[in-house]
Amino acid sequence: MKNKIGLGWVITIVVVIVLGIYAGYYSFLYSGFSSPEDLKELKGVRGGTFGDAFGTLNALFSGLAFSGVLITLLIQRKDLQGSQEQNFRQQIDSQFYNMLSLQQGVVQSFDIKKNGVVKMLGRDCFKTWVWHLRNEYRNAKGTHEERMGVAYREVMRRFHGDLGLYFRSLYSVFRFVSECNHPDQRKFGNVVRSLLSDFELVILFYNSLGEKGKKFRVYITEFAIFDNLEPAMLLDMSDVLYLASESYGANTEILDTFSRNRCGACSASTLKRASDITY
Repeated sequence: MKNKIGLGWVITIVVVIVLGIYAGYYSFLYSGFSSPEDLKELKGVRGGTFGDAFGTLNALFSGLAFSGVLITLLIQRKDLQGSQEQNFRQQIDSQFYNMLSLQQGVVQSFDIKKNGVVKMLGRDCFKTWVWHLRNEYRNAKGTHEERMGVAYREVMRRFHGDLGLYFRSLYSVFRFVSECNHPDQRKFGNVVRSLLSDFELVILFYNSLGEKGKKFRVYITEFAIFDNLEPAMLLDMSDVLYLASESYGANTEILDTFSRNRCGACSASTLKRASDITY
């Protein structure tokens, strides 16, 4: 709409300029005639008839016409560029929400059966997986890191089919958002993050500490995925120190833990015994 208005103004200005040139040149041609006899002889016209004098303006008007064509082409090019950008954004929007829908479909397809009877379905399965994680941790022996590793590996062994698919699908969504170069990139990340339940965040947290979750840590930091993480739900509240503080966004409870440990500016590699994690 704005481009159409701009084109209208350009055309109006060009027309006014052309009419002004005609009027000015017409006045110039007739200047100096003091009597009807002079007017008839057109003595003020230099080197020819009145019509021939106006012919000298052809080159000028041709140039103006050519300039008008160029201006029109530039405006059309700008319109086309704007249309392409809009189409690109719409395409990214569509791809994002399709991927998100597929990822949520993966979550909804989960089920936990006992003796052939479905006990848990969809997102509720994460409650069971977190319960198993805590139970295995309580029964394990050794240091905190060793017990944590034993617990996580056992949960992955028992539920690898579902959890492996979950981590891969969620990783793909965040990777797409990170690389899409969309103006609403941050909003997309927040949308995905808002769909993660408390129990999902716990499972995702311990996955990110291991070697296989190393690549995911890039997006955890970029999108502050654990902004809504409840530290009390972890095996140990101090486990939050394993990751960089940027991973927790504006989570004041966790950021206070960093402040108390004076690690707020530390990188992930220098936090709480990260090298002790072996799973």
